[in-house]
Amino acid sequence: MSDLALTVIAPCFNEETNVPELARRVLAVFDRGELPGELVLVDDGSTDGTRAAIEALERAYPGRVIGAYHPSNRGIAEAWRSGTTAARAPIVAIIDADLQYQPEDLLRLYRELYEHSVDVVQGWRSAVGRRRDARYHLSRGFNLMLNKAFGMSLQDNKSGFVICSKEVMEDLLTYRGTYSYWQSFIMVAAHAKGYSYKQVETLFERRRSGKSFLDDIAYTAAARSVVDLGKAAWEYRVRRRPHDVSEQFLRRHPVVDRSPKLSPSRRLHWKGYLGVFDETHWMITRDVEQDYDALRQTQWLEPSQLRELQDEKLRRLVRHAYRNVPFYRESMRRNKLRPEDVRGQDDLHKLDFLTKDDVREHLYFDMLSENHDKDTVLKITTSGSTGEPFVCYADRSQLEFRWAATLRAQEWTGYQFGDRTVRLWHQTLGMSPTQARQEMLDAWLSRRKFVPVFEMSEHKLDEMVREIADWQPVLMDGYAEALDFLAQYLKSRGRVDVRPKALMSSAQTLPAPSRRLIEEAFGCKVFDKYGAREFSGIAYECDAHSGHHVVGEGYIVEILRNGEPAPPGEVGEVVITDLNNYCLPFIRYRIGDLAVATDPSRSCACGRGLPLIGDIEGRVQSIIQGTDGRYLPGTFFAHYLKEFDHAIQRFQVVQEQPHAMSFRVVKGGRYSDDVLEEILATFRQYLGEEMQIDVEFVENVELIPTGKRLASVSKLGVDFQSGAPKTASRSS
Repeated sequence: MSDLALTVIAPCFNEETNVPELARRVLAVFDRGELPGELVLVDDGSTDGTRAAIEALERAYPGRVIGAYHPSNRGIAEAWRSGTTAARAPIVAIIDADLQYQPEDLLRLYRELYEHSVDVVQGWRSAVGRRRDARYHLSRGFNLMLNKAFGMSLQDNKSGFVICSKEVMEDLLTYRGTYSYWQSFIMVAAHAKGYSYKQVETLFERRRSGKSFLDDIAYTAAARSVVDLGKAAWEYRVRRRPHDVSEQFLRRHPVVDRSPKLSPSRRLHWKGYLGVFDETHWMITRDVEQDYDALRQTQWLEPSQLRELQDEKLRRLVRHAYRNVPFYRESMRRNKLRPEDVRGQDDLHKLDFLTKDDVREHLYFDMLSENHDKDTVLKITTSGSTGEPFVCYADRSQLEFRWAATLRAQEWTGYQFGDRTVRLWHQTLGMSPTQARQEMLDAWLSRRKFVPVFEMSEHKLDEMVREIADWQPVLMDGYAEALDFLAQYLKSRGRVDVRPKALMSSAQTLPAPSRRLIEEAFGCKVFDKYGAREFSGIAYECDAHSGHHVVGEGYIVEILRNGEPAPPGEVGEVVITDLNNYCLPFIRYRIGDLAVATDPSRSCACGRGLPLIGDIEGRVQSIIQGTDGRYLPGTFFAHYLKEFDHAIQRFQVVQEQPHAMSFRVVKGGRYSDDVLEEILATFRQYLGEEMQIDVEFVENVELIPTGKRLASVSKLGVDFQSGAPKTASRSS
């Protein structure tokens, strides 16, 4: 990454007499403000000596003045685009080359951008000293039209003296229409795309050298601008699409979507389904299609490109959190951090961890953003399977992203929209009557059948299995425990005609013996999902089954021990940053899960560039602590006891105090005391010889209210980051 702080971009058309002074004054601004910067001069097909003047400046100021050259005149907006492409600094400013805007004001704009943490700062042309000629009055009239048409109140809407981050400028310049003078709509684009902005009054002088291309065509240009206004109203108001960073990123980094295509009949079904989507869903909208289309492409980005997309979304998130969420603003100020100090994932360590207790304590005080729309926010309550319920909120854009990411992950199993599916889940629990009707209609339209997992019992299993067999789903998904339960039943009954093409497990860890049992019983592969109520699906297996692909467009997942990345193959704590939820940002959130770290340079055979994490080892709350600082992840017990299924049908390990635990056992058909002693000896080998183990024989290990069965439960706290260094105080 360049050490430059600011790139100034100036389009030049027949400005040979102005560019030397422009360069001198801009470079003086860099020196005065102690800003490492560069000036990019874009010759837009000049017919005078402008190109030669720029080339001379490049020689005089190597590395500080950069030339870009158009063989023909393309217009100001295209010159901005070429300059932005050439820019090496994270912040860019655009200024005219005619010296009517004063280069010295660049320092003011830069300071305003920095001090107020807005996305865009615009310098508006002060009336002081301005000539009240026809062009002035035409400009003021057009400014009034822009403000009225787009619901804005800028002093000088069409001013092109603007500073912002490079990625924001790239986004603003990705317009769809064909315009004569798109440059008049740069602030309209910022407004329509949801960027925050601030205007600063700047001095404006009349041109003293050279001639403006508008001098002889002022009225013609005004008429064309009115035509452009209609086009902009269509693009930015009538056909306004929700702001999508991924879509804009793909325009700069196009990829080929290698996903299987829908047949014409399936495509027709899909479009019909989307046509009534808003009527069958109560929070999310048809905008999910935009997320889905983008996700089908972004999965094929190269790993370095995917990381670049994550970094761009992280920068936007941190700017938003600093500006609109008091909790994060205070945290960053306490650590002497500014949004500009977090340029990407390499800087995440500068930020404090977020804990569940932080969210509980600050939720209704200063964690919700100050600018969220409560009509588009959903309250989410977790089940509290770890002992204490948890409440958070997600906004519509995040919920729509979740929906699209889930559909994409289902396709990794071989499923296509329109295939029959079964969900081992409730259908309408906790919903209002209207929501229940919408859910049932949506299930019918998408050919999805719900089998209520909460009602699984011995006497209902026959009926449930027959219902699934009659439906013949292509894909089944549900709790790993529920799939395991059904698999044992099917194995005990012999061959039963339930043969989906794929299974998707979720909610609990999936030990290897359980995976084998399920795959043998159903005759197909299991695709494991790692998720949480706060985020829905976080990572999914693909058909290579070589780890879990993180939904990298939405989440940054760190696997840490003592604040450092865990070495490949070792277990660490999962720390998640949600890149999409702006109403309640989760930045470096300690979710309480454990996972195996992978080599970040390892690529998956499927060809997707999404990051990988290894096996999910369970929750921190399932760690059993032994003596002398030892501990075992809850999954150890499942892995070890798989060889003793003949003697132990079910089990649960519970720890309520240090150096002691209870081992609850449902005896199997070939149980013996010798087997039990062997098991306990192994436990003590890993947990310490002084470990007190109380054995309790029980008839059953009950499911908790969510339908899960916990193999390991600890009431003791384990802190994987206890040795992490405190966030260092850094000056900005």
